[in-house]
This record gives sequence, structure tokens and C-alpha cells, in this order.
Amino acid sequence: MCPSNWFLPWQAKPGAIRLFCFPCAGYGAAMYHTWQAEVGDQLEIVAVQPPGRANRHAETPLDSMSDLVQSLLPALLPLTDRPYAFFGHSMGAVFAAYTAKEIVNSGWTPPRRLFLSSRQPPHRPSPVSPLDHLSDQEFVDEINRRYGGIPPEILDEPSILELLLPALRADIRVLERVEGDMPHRLPIPITAYGGNQDPLVSSEMLASWQDWTSRPLDLNLFQGGHFYLNDVTMRLLTSISSALRQSRVAKEGLG
Repeated sequence: MCPSNWFLPWQAKPGAIRLFCFPCAGYGAAMYHTWQAEVGDQLEIVAVQPPGRANRHAETPLDSMSDLVQSLLPALLPLTDRPYAFFGHSMGAVFAAYTAKEIVNSGWTPPRRLFLSSRQPPHRPSPVSPLDHLSDQEFVDEINRRYGGIPPEILDEPSILELLLPALRADIRVLERVEGDMPHRLPIPITAYGGNQDPLVSSEMLASWQDWTSRPLDLNLFQGGHFYLNDVTMRLLTSISSALRQSRVAKEGLG
């Protein structure tokens, strides 16, 4: 299935919960390409592809959270005709949270649960200084120093790095512009994930997502740093599936 360029083609799984996966800054839907093969029948992975990367490279990256959410929703809402949830990593966690906020505020059926990974909520000040004003080389060096998320093969190819920079800069601008926003308490359970060796996002910062939900926050740490998920993919997917099973049982019990 692929009804929109906002999503990579995916395998339909009748009866499964749709898990919309939001990528981190500078990345696209391809960061979740292995999830579709590794996940079982309980989850239908739908990877979000923002403008300015991969098959949407010719499009201008969006540097406003409002623009991102409002552009995504017309493509996403028709796919909420079955139980669904959001997973977002780093910048994707904030994107997922704001998308859920707009869905709730507009009266549409909300996601069953938010899985927010390796990012503090916007109302918690970033522990590091802004990046948007830096030159390209300074920007790349600082991104890699903080997160270690740029593969060496890309760092060694200036022409490829130049193609990726506009989307990465736009995503960082989105994060810096929403910093300081007040929490929006949502009627949606939240599970916060992180790496226990992440130098930027502590467990205490992750715990601040409690201010975004009216339900008790579920906080889980895995061994690793900011990109812990690359090393524990199956354990992470098992945790997500388990949490959604519990949410489904609770909802059906209430019904």
C-alpha cells in the first residue's frame, strides 16, 4: 500500500494495529525499513516520509511544526480507520506528539498510544545551545558530536552531505522554534523510551512527558546511546507490541 508520498509503501496486515513511525532530524522513512520485515503480524508499520528527503528530495523541507502537521494530516487521517499508534524518535517524537495534539483538538479518533523516543518534551529546555546559526561545517560537526547520527560514509562524501543538509537544518529549526511551548495534556497513554547512555536526554528529561498525558507515564530505558534503537530493534518492537496489547485489552474491557 502507498496512498500518499507521505509514506513508504507497506504491507497491509488486516487486524493489525497501524504504527505510524516518525523519523529523527534529517532522516526519512528509510530509517524504519527493517522494521517492516522484523515485526510480526500484530503491527503494520507505516513509515512517515517528510518533504525534502529520498523520493521527496525535490520538495522544500518544512521548517515549521504547524506546517508539518497540517501537511501530514490529510494523508494520515484516512488511514486512522483502524486502531493505530505513533512512534517517533528524537525530532520524530516531537512531531508525533504535536500531530496527536492536533488530532485530539480537532475531535478525530486519537492514537491508542504514543511511543516517544530519545527526546525531551518541548517545554523542557534543551541542555545544549542552538545550532541554526552555525555554518554548514560547524553545524555538521556539532550534530555529529552531540548525536553521532551521521554515518561515516556520508561524512566522507561532501556531495551527498550537501544534499542532506537542507532537511537536517529544517528539522533542527523546527525543534528550536517549538522549544518553550507549554505542555498539552492529552487523553492518550505515553510510553517514553531512551538509551541509558544518551549524553543529552536523561531519564529525568524523558519523564517530563508525563506533563503531556492524563495517564501514568510508562518509561523504559535500553542499553545504549541516542540511537539505542538500532541495536535493540526486536526488543523495542516487542515492547511496543506488548504495550498495545495491554491498551487494546483495557479499551475492550472498558467498552
